[in-house]
Amino acid sequence: MTNRILVVPDVHGRLFWKEPVMKYLDDVDRVVFLGDYLDPYEDEDGVADDIYQNLMEIIALKQENMEKVVLLKGNHDQHYASERFEELAGGTRMDQQNWNKYHQAFVDYKNLFKIAHIETINALPYVFTHAGLTLYWLKKVNDIIWQLPDNLVSIDNPTIIERINQLDDDGKGQDMLAIIGTYRSWFGEKTGSVLWADIEEHAIPNTPKAYGLNKVFQVFGHTKLNKDYDKLEFDNFAMIDSRQCFMIDERMKDRVVPLKDYQFM
Repeated sequence: MTNRILVVPDVHGRLFWKEPVMKYLDDVDRVVFLGDYLDPYEDEDGVADDIYQNLMEIIALKQENMEKVVLLKGNHDQHYASERFEELAGGTRMDQQNWNKYHQAFVDYKNLFKIAHIETINALPYVFTHAGLTLYWLKKVNDIIWQLPDNLVSIDNPTIIERINQLDDDGKGQDMLAIIGTYRSWFGEKTGSVLWADIEEHAIPNTPKAYGLNKVFQVFGHTKLNKDYDKLEFDNFAMIDSRQCFMIDERMKDRVVPLKDYQFM
């Protein structure tokens, strides 16, 4: 049973992950990184001198703690990992000068990364992804690739989470991962993929009533919060892209707690 999870949102070359991970690594059941390890923002403090080395340290952490550490990918990772994704949906701040080096890292360590991860705390499934799962995107994936009866597509089912991970191995899967929504592109679809969905695209009415979206609590990043906010939390999800780590602890009333507000018990 999982009792305590340390969550690391979008890294973007920053160093904020290091101290909390080293402090709590032995005391948590899981450490989940939500992706976007590369492509730092300009003029931001707390960024590593060597972005590649920062990524490699995170990879080394995973290699040394294979069962405990989960590395998810974001759009700023996938546009280096997959040439097909880069062609369809390469994002801003892509480092063309270092593209080959970053690409090789994701090729060499592909088996260390996932797209989605599920855990259960206090009988509630928590689903971790970079940008969150939306009804529109799940339906499109099912219609084009899985072609399952709708009642068998539920994201509280680990088998469906594994199907989402398998999209990273398929040509059509990359096409699905590369879908961008209208909040991120003039030519976007209704909502973006698990790597691209904007927080506004999770606010479309009535979406939590299908595909198990009302049966889980989603945790994701991707939409950078301004410094006045730690998180945006609703009944079925929390968006936590705020340059700090979070704790999920079965003994806490709040589902996701900024580490600065967390007291170890």
